[in-house]
Amino acid sequence: MRKRANQLWLVFFLPGALLIVGHFVLTRVFGLVLSEFASSVVGGLGIVLLLLSLLTQLPRPRRRRRDTEG
Repeated sequence: MRKRANQLWLVFFLPGALLIVGHFVLTRVFGLVLSEFASSVVGGLGIVLLLLSLLTQLPRPRRRRRDTEG
């Protein structure tokens, strides 16, 4: 199960980090001016993806097995 959590972490972390770094490179390094809406969408989506990547690393509650008597 830990391997799957690590894979999910990468699925959310890489695009989130790339969105934030890409936004920084486009605006600060290349001097591109993004509209207010585009900037908000890119930044917000990047932050949401990074938060989801953190949530995948939280321990999941274990399910208790119920012994059925029959």
